[in-house]
Amino acid sequence: MWTDIRPAVEMPQLFERGGDLVSFSGGLPDLEVLPLETISTQLSRLIRLGGRVALQYSTPHIAGALVPAITDLMAREGAGATAENLVPTNGSQMGLLAVALGIAAPGETVLVQTPAYPGATAAFRTAGLALHPAPADRDGLDPAALRETVARLRAAGSTVRILYCNPTFQNPTGATLGVERRKELLTAARELDLLVVEDNPYGLLGFDGRTTQTLQGLDPDRVVYLGTFSKVFAPGLRCGWIAAPDPLAATLRRTTEVMALSPSALAQAALAAFHTRAGWGDLVDAYRTSYRERAALMADALEHELGTDGPWTWERPDGGFYIWLRHRDGADTGRFAEAAAEHGVSYVPGSHFGIDGEHADALRLCFSNVPRKRIAEGISRLAAAFREGAA
Repeated sequence: MWTDIRPAVEMPQLFERGGDLVSFSGGLPDLEVLPLETISTQLSRLIRLGGRVALQYSTPHIAGALVPAITDLMAREGAGATAENLVPTNGSQMGLLAVALGIAAPGETVLVQTPAYPGATAAFRTAGLALHPAPADRDGLDPAALRETVARLRAAGSTVRILYCNPTFQNPTGATLGVERRKELLTAARELDLLVVEDNPYGLLGFDGRTTQTLQGLDPDRVVYLGTFSKVFAPGLRCGWIAAPDPLAATLRRTTEVMALSPSALAQAALAAFHTRAGWGDLVDAYRTSYRERAALMADALEHELGTDGPWTWERPDGGFYIWLRHRDGADTGRFAEAAAEHGVSYVPGSHFGIDGEHADALRLCFSNVPRKRIAEGISRLAAAFREGAA
């Protein structure tokens, strides 16, 4: 049976809330910044005047009215696409599976930046792909080592055609790959004939408002770009896109049509209406402010509770949603999870971000959705759990 030949793929439980739990687990955006009254008025008007279209099936294309909203977002990071290159998805998670099913073949090897977003590794495994860590050094993905790794894998008989990465405010580390290293990486990808899959949910969420040139903007013929409105608008609409090179867009469109039949015309129309009337600037700025404040509160609390010369190390983020803690002595952070639960706090152990259990000495904390007044309390609970677990 199919279930006998495909291993079970599980995602970490990220979105559990309620009671007295302080959850640092799931990457939920702060929807307090959304102008709900404005959105409600726009949705009401949209359904009243065009509901028979917005609530109907649609074609597997980005609606014409939404194209400017997408190209506006992409242009803010130096990327670009035309309507013909855009493929609708129900968020970038669907885009990951579409790429795995539509471009790769079962048994092929995909190189994955690690620690890796668990949704990406789950999608690749679901499609029957083998995973191999993409080599990295202290500056991020390492082009020279990439050449050696691909040569070795191909010499051993593996088919390697895809490199997956999340180069800006990466999930889970928060790291950003520098522009020069991006250029070197793309040069290596061209030499190796690798397709680069750029997953970019957080690129606009730099706390100081600055952005980094996307890989897609540097080499649109070499990069499949995954975009989403989940982090810059709201995840409940389940709306995203793939910007693909010409030869691949039609293939990915067929794949997404099989997966979802059609995108949500209502979600696309709602996003287009918001952009037409308000643009993205004010909303993205509001998100940046919220996350900058929460990140500072969490980093301050970590310094207060754990110190800077103890067993835990981390870096203050300058964008995104996450802080990545590592244990200097290599302790498995899964061992603290039970104590953390008893203290009413949650996190995601680092092993969830590995390919084969690596990164177990780390853990991810998400600050984006935690009420400001509970961040210090949650870190205090976490520190107590660490002390208890180490005893």
